[in-house]
Amino acid sequence: MSKILSPKIIINKILELEKKNKLFDWIIDDVYFYQLIRMEVYYYIISKKKIFHQQPILKKRKIFKVIYFVLRDLLLINKRKNLLKRKICIISHQRRIGKKDIYTGYLKKIINNFTILHQSAGLNFSIDQNSINYDLYVVKKKLLSFFKFSQNKKKTDELAKIFQKSFLLDNNFKQYLNLIINNKINSYKIGLEFFRKSSFKKIILVNSYANNHLIYAARKLKIPTIELQHGIINKNHLGYHYPRVKKNSISAFPDKLILFGEFWKDKSEYPINKNQIIPLGFPHFDENFNKYRKNNSNSNRVLVISQQTTQEYLRSFIKNTIKKKKIYFTYKAHPKEDLKKAATFFKSHNISKYIKIISGDKNIFKIFRKHQIQIGVFSTALFEGYSYELKTGIVDLPGSENVNFFKNYPNVKIIKSFTDLIQLIDLKPKKFKKKIFNLNAKKNFKAFFHKELKNI
Repeated sequence: MSKILSPKIIINKILELEKKNKLFDWIIDDVYFYQLIRMEVYYYIISKKKIFHQQPILKKRKIFKVIYFVLRDLLLINKRKNLLKRKICIISHQRRIGKKDIYTGYLKKIINNFTILHQSAGLNFSIDQNSINYDLYVVKKKLLSFFKFSQNKKKTDELAKIFQKSFLLDNNFKQYLNLIINNKINSYKIGLEFFRKSSFKKIILVNSYANNHLIYAARKLKIPTIELQHGIINKNHLGYHYPRVKKNSISAFPDKLILFGEFWKDKSEYPINKNQIIPLGFPHFDENFNKYRKNNSNSNRVLVISQQTTQEYLRSFIKNTIKKKKIYFTYKAHPKEDLKKAATFFKSHNISKYIKIISGDKNIFKIFRKHQIQIGVFSTALFEGYSYELKTGIVDLPGSENVNFFKNYPNVKIIKSFTDLIQLIDLKPKKFKKKIFNLNAKKNFKAFFHKELKNI
């Protein structure tokens, strides 16, 4: 195996191992567990090979915030048991503008008889009369199962050896694997118990691979699940790419997938039938596009779309570019990015005057209309900005292969050096008709969910 690894190479190797060893058929405690840990295995390898930078650690002030929310919600838990009797469960997502979940927020306007299930110990959300903090239902079970490891250690060791040999991983991987298998199986069983106590007839969620234990539990109880697209989907995303499995054989994948648009329908090999993949649009994008689409900017200031995994790479790219050419940048931080750290980096290299830093919680659609040029690695925001007709640069950094399919589109350029960036700045934009997001998303959502939930 080559010493130089990329996300694409790693993913292709994982796909080979899955086929060769029939990993989706492996069972522990009557659970087809590999589908539950697939992304965790990938993230572990990526991290150990130092392809992406580590995610930021939860800060002390946020830990205290977590404790506060948990204590608060403990006082409310008995009052909220009636919410389990409702028919629709919406599992919220943490990405918010203010208190509004940008993915599921619109559903509140078109769905009745719903309960919102929050996770992650209350961060970024407030409990209202329609909400349950799911963490409170799992904490007791989690504590009881914390020291209980998977019952089939032989199977775990066998799986560990397969990946250790292929990716030259040390013995720490075996311990990690045992922990995540145990955690996922226990989380599945907790979800199973929780849903059995409920009257839910349909579950709507975001990010299926982060909630696959809950999807698996729902599937076991014959509760249909619907996922709303939240980011880039392609053949380099293991959360959605299953080229060598039978359709509908993955119990931890939702029954239906709602896409941003037709554009995304052929970007991956989904493990469900085509008629269950439905392009409706993205109401949050639709709303902002109609509101902020007018762009009168003549500025050559380059908008940089940062990400958790690529932020340090992008800062270095900006630094190296400015040292060669005095270009002005707007640095749009990721919502979970440390702004002080970014500011300190630019200041330490004496380039602060060339950079305007914008907090990750600011409305990016307002920012788009003040720019003509954007660059990034593989953020979903690049596709949103492109829809605003921004000239788009894909910086040639780890992860950029996730959007390789995008490079041949009008007004898109791969950025390998400051010279490429200059060419992008000087590029005369071409008109294009390709739509990445279906229009009339709100109308489409209303019609779909009215029909979908009509007889519940």
